[in-house]
Amino acid sequence: MTSNRTDRLIASCAELDVDGMIVTGEANRRYLSGFTGSSGTLLISVNARWLVTDSRYTEQAGRQAIDYDVIESVELLQQIKCWVVSLGVSRLGFESEHTSVKQLQELTDFLAAEQCLVTLVPLEDVVEAQRVVKDKAELNLLTEAVRLADDVMHCAGEWLVPGVVERDLAADLEHHMRKLGGDGPSFPTIVASGPNGAMAHHSPGDRLITNGDSVIVDLGVKLDGYCSDITRTFYVGGSDDRFREIYGVVLSAQAAVETGMSAGMTGKTADGLARQVIVDAGFGDCFGHGTGHGVGLEIHEAPTVSPRNEGRLPVGAVTSVEPGIYVPGWGGVRIEDLVVIGDDCVEVLTQSAK
Repeated sequence: MTSNRTDRLIASCAELDVDGMIVTGEANRRYLSGFTGSSGTLLISVNARWLVTDSRYTEQAGRQAIDYDVIESVELLQQIKCWVVSLGVSRLGFESEHTSVKQLQELTDFLAAEQCLVTLVPLEDVVEAQRVVKDKAELNLLTEAVRLADDVMHCAGEWLVPGVVERDLAADLEHHMRKLGGDGPSFPTIVASGPNGAMAHHSPGDRLITNGDSVIVDLGVKLDGYCSDITRTFYVGGSDDRFREIYGVVLSAQAAVETGMSAGMTGKTADGLARQVIVDAGFGDCFGHGTGHGVGLEIHEAPTVSPRNEGRLPVGAVTSVEPGIYVPGWGGVRIEDLVVIGDDCVEVLTQSAK
């Protein structure tokens, strides 16, 4: 599977006008090679695929990156020069979003000092664009990661009782993720009770959950590197009219997307399906974030479902659908599923009760 992914990347070299590429982004490196270590650089061209890493990861890289020649070295710049010279690379692409100004300057100065005549070409989101459409193996992992998240969210509903502390519940949920077989959380678990729910990305604190609180729980389980993401909003004790009104609007907004979104639609148009429901209900000023984002090896990746995305959504992309309403001083409601985009509809992966 990783060999096919690298083949596809190499096939794009002519269009990108490069002879080879340096891949340094951690998620991109894993996607292309299968290597999960924290330190390594891929050097990719038609005739050679190198993974340069240090002695801590040599054996691991040899087991995981079976389609790559593993080069053990702490002299990355020297290895890049050797690779460029041996393969006759004249135009070398690098990931501009994963290369610091300092790193680029060091590489430029080194190649110049070595009289290595190569043109460095900045490339933006090349591997990320390839990662948008998930292959079968990725979809299987994402589906299983979502199943684990559903199980953990079920526990959240059972464990939400008066007297529980936000940070304690978050810690218990993350512990349970690992007990179920997950790698751990996809991101720090959010438990936002009462007025804290007005902050979309509240960090759990020492607040005691009490009767009459709405509680947003946003969590994800990572499995073999792939993320899941789910949000449910609970009410402790019997819900009141205001909560039922706001919850109903958010649920209707989410349903509008999950029944109306399909491949070929722009991210902006899909976002508008949810946003219009919330605006029509009079809560437009209380929904400040986008309706969704891509999920895969990273918790936030392309494509986005937002007013800023004029690009079209492709078949096979996996995105969240998570409209929300946040009222300062009161709290908030957010409901989130993960979906796979199809030709005419979406497949909802998340099965937790709403």
